[in-house]
Amino acid sequence: MTNISDTPAPAAHQPHPAFGEGARAYDVPALDTHIHTIEHGTGDPIVFIHGNPTSSYLWRHIFHRLRGRGRLLALDLAGFGQSGKPDIAYTLENQQRYVDAWFDALDLKNVTLVLQDYGAAFGLNWASRHPDRVQGVAFFESVLRAIDSAAVSPEFVATRARLRQAGEGERFVLEENRFLTELFPWFFLTPLAEDDLRQYQAPFPTPDSRRPVLAGPRNLPLDGEPVESVAFLAQAEPWLAGSETPKLLLTFEPGFLLTPAILEWSRKTIRNLEVQAAGAGIHYVQEEQPEAIARLLGEWLDPRSTHHV
Repeated sequence: MTNISDTPAPAAHQPHPAFGEGARAYDVPALDTHIHTIEHGTGDPIVFIHGNPTSSYLWRHIFHRLRGRGRLLALDLAGFGQSGKPDIAYTLENQQRYVDAWFDALDLKNVTLVLQDYGAAFGLNWASRHPDRVQGVAFFESVLRAIDSAAVSPEFVATRARLRQAGEGERFVLEENRFLTELFPWFFLTPLAEDDLRQYQAPFPTPDSRRPVLAGPRNLPLDGEPVESVAFLAQAEPWLAGSETPKLLLTFEPGFLLTPAILEWSRKTIRNLEVQAAGAGIHYVQEEQPEAIARLLGEWLDPRSTHHV
């Protein structure tokens, strides 16, 4: 198998215009690869972390609406977007190593995290181990803890089981590219514009490049399996339950990952948590409710601090 991380990192360039004038894109060395990063502004950092199979592009409409509130930073996880694709098993633990390296390379402190999907798993894990570097966490449609299969559609349960089968998952995701062409577009109330869909599909032109995508459904904990994912997510629970750090959870209808049981657990367990409804959406809600998300984030940021510039 070719080690894609051996290819040269792309040169710095301007990000997509939707991030707004003055935003810049660059690559941060992280272990054996590079993490593509989009940045705008100064002040304390506000870090946006995406999940599977997206990239920093998912944050563009929220990013530009929060300009002026701090040092905005949106990264592409290793294997996604314009970041390198190291030749690794894309376990949660391995992905976390690259997230940690990115934070350390930029020496980020006084961080506000804005998290979705697996971005929440990695951001909360990092926060739980670096509490002195975190001043707030906002999250939604998050990989937070194990899901009860009875709370999601039988079709999803069956598809996930299929993707976890050796050989069958490789055929569906790597060879036939059906996760990006069939499953991903399903998670929107309003179909994505063709240009936007192409932006999300472009980083995965070959079967080998799609290995990180296949890891997503295989790592997602359902009915307690895989146990490795359950244990990984549990690492953040003591911090979530005990930390006074402000936390914001946004909810969407009908939503997907935030099941009623996980919402109830969050309300009862997570300390200093504010819950706000943000409108209609399934999972990749940054595409469907950017105005509401940015407004609620702004309202949450304003009363608790005045340091953003």
